[in-house]
Amino acid sequence: MDNNISTTTIDPAVAILTAARIGIQHIGQPILFTLGMIGCILNIAIFLRPSMRINSCAIYFHASSWANLFCLTWGLFISMLASFTNNNPLTYNSAYCKIRYYILTGSQLASRACVVLACLDRFLLCSQSAQQRLFCRASVAIKVMSITIVGCACLSIYVLIVYDSFPQQRQCNPSSAVGRIIDTTVLFLFNFGTPALLMSTLSGMIIWRLKQNAKRIGRQKVHVCKRDLQLSAMLIGQVVLYITTALPFVSNFVYLTVTQYVPSSSKSSYRIAAESLAITATGSLGTFIFNALTFYVYTLTAPSFRRELFALIVPRRWMNHSQATEQFQLSQTNRIHPLLRNAKSINSQVERN
Repeated sequence: MDNNISTTTIDPAVAILTAARIGIQHIGQPILFTLGMIGCILNIAIFLRPSMRINSCAIYFHASSWANLFCLTWGLFISMLASFTNNNPLTYNSAYCKIRYYILTGSQLASRACVVLACLDRFLLCSQSAQQRLFCRASVAIKVMSITIVGCACLSIYVLIVYDSFPQQRQCNPSSAVGRIIDTTVLFLFNFGTPALLMSTLSGMIIWRLKQNAKRIGRQKVHVCKRDLQLSAMLIGQVVLYITTALPFVSNFVYLTVTQYVPSSSKSSYRIAAESLAITATGSLGTFIFNALTFYVYTLTAPSFRRELFALIVPRRWMNHSQATEQFQLSQTNRIHPLLRNAKSINSQVERN
């Protein structure tokens, strides 16, 4: 009796890469999405507080929080649904493909633009020119932010034209070579290259101006309040987070662009698994780290932001009760006995207390 048993040997390295990719999809993405949504909602609530609404930089942060919320919803959440349900409408529904990438592209552009505008706002705030400091007003920030959002929406219109779904390849990509060139150009110029260059340059100049301003005396010194300094720290932390998380995605994108015409049949199973892991780690997860973790950067870098968060979370009646208790204890500690008449007795009572 012949027993013909066909066995397939799976390379342990390939199995590890595949397990890592699945782990990112089923564990990493939900964790990042949960942290990101909580952070964005708290950011929006904090920047809506009266003390924040009058600050121009906080207005840019507020708009950025909404853009990050849209990025997480239309980017990370959609990717999670496709992974958990094994059904990705992007690959066969053309309208859904176009709308999803249009909103995602516009939101990512707006998120980056908000940070660049916040950098410019903090840079001009440290200027000795009163005319330049006029830019740092809430009314100006609202107008500039409105124009920026409209501009990002218009710049993303190309997605509705060049993107399409490909059921056979199970992809949602630009449908022509011209579309791929436009998409790549927008990605490098407006989604990474220009924002990263402007953020880095302006952040360095903000630090330089703050140091120069600290050395000035008298009328030459520009008065910068403590809250504005802390907003600058929040901004610089956000810039560092953006550049750190964007570099792996751009590097992998360049690699995929260079190797896009290499047939899959000529690739080893290990290379295919490694490329799949890199796409998931940098595209489906890494590119959304910046959108998800801004709240935690703000919390770590700015005491004033932490105080606003505490005031938002803790009920006002508890805070009032705590303040009343502290004042009562202080009054009891420094209380002078009413029966003491002369100054000598009063002084001795104060010394005992």
